[in-house]
Amino acid sequence: MIEIKPYISHQSSCPHCNTLLNKNKLLWHGMHICVESNCPNCHAEIIEDMKVGHANIWSYQIDIKQKLVFGDKSQQGWLGNQLLKSLDNPEFEDIKIQKEVLKEKKQVIILNCIDYLYGHCLLKLLNSQKHLQDECDYGLIVITQKFLKWMVPKGVCEIWTVDIPLNKGQCYFPQFNKFISNELQRFSKVHISEAYSHPSQFDISNYTGIRKHDFQSEDYRISFIWREDRIWLNFLPPRLMKKLNLNKILLPYQNRKVIRFFKRLSSRFPNAKFTVIGLGKKTLFPDWIEDLRTDKFDLKTEKLLCKSYSESRLVIGVHGSNMLIPSAQAGMTINLMPKEKWANIAQDILYQEINPRIASFRYRYLPLTMNIHELVNIASTMIIEYRKFNSLMNPGILLDSNKNQ
Repeated sequence: MIEIKPYISHQSSCPHCNTLLNKNKLLWHGMHICVESNCPNCHAEIIEDMKVGHANIWSYQIDIKQKLVFGDKSQQGWLGNQLLKSLDNPEFEDIKIQKEVLKEKKQVIILNCIDYLYGHCLLKLLNSQKHLQDECDYGLIVITQKFLKWMVPKGVCEIWTVDIPLNKGQCYFPQFNKFISNELQRFSKVHISEAYSHPSQFDISNYTGIRKHDFQSEDYRISFIWREDRIWLNFLPPRLMKKLNLNKILLPYQNRKVIRFFKRLSSRFPNAKFTVIGLGKKTLFPDWIEDLRTDKFDLKTEKLLCKSYSESRLVIGVHGSNMLIPSAQAGMTINLMPKEKWANIAQDILYQEINPRIASFRYRYLPLTMNIHELVNIASTMIIEYRKFNSLMNPGILLDSNKNQ
């Protein structure tokens, strides 16, 4: 965590002349937490990222007068340039901010989960468990957008819910800055969470309120995680399909592919329930496949889907944020990787297994181009052999090898 009151624990140099900058005050941008500074030598006025979220790795400095961005060029397009653009074009529309005080604390840590991508927001929120466990002398304040509020875990001292939609998650709201600045006056000591982009060792049940998969249960699902903007097809790159607006046309092909995959698995696992879960309902499935897709997420739907994920011995889907919660709640996961996404491997999977050997069995990354025959063989092996494999990797745990399906 990083102290911001009574002292701003941040030090940096002028991007123009390398002189140590004078810190003036914080600027609560929304997605970014920034420091406003000035150079005593060349008098430049700089707004720069604190080391929070993706800025832990890629932080940027903005010369707001000269409209210049300084920082790592590789991520400048979606981080640095967007920060400059938003600061130069603030959003003055009224946004609702709901403050809930659950416990009074004078020393607090603030975890800012605001972002423009659902997966980023969720991953930031998962940092809260470590703060609640390790920093017991501090109260934890979570700043979240409305859609994620239901997942804020028990134990936090305050929740500040901000009505900023994802499509405006990169915008700068002066009203938000004013609200936070005023609220900080209530506390004697304030730190901010680094809000790491990929935290580890958390229990998803603390966030969803739904127990994780029970491998001892004889009843289970095999579920496909449906999405309509990144399709399970291998003859065109997903990015090109989206650019050419072919997704809607090709959805029936994905539908038939899921049915073929499930048909082959059903002959091996006749007692399993087969389920399609996700966003979008533009195609139909036969009655023997339970269709839990939705056109809109709400609290009731989110809870229902999490329960279905937890009942799934195996979930399978195309790489993306759609795989985050399913991978955490389900027993095992197959993540189908588009060719251009291999550099992002594991970023969309929430590991709930600390034993590396068992984790390698439970979470698989396979090419999107893999044929259904091979995929069925791998999925079948995972389901049949998991208990035996688990007992081999955990000496002393005795499992009935006959109950392997």
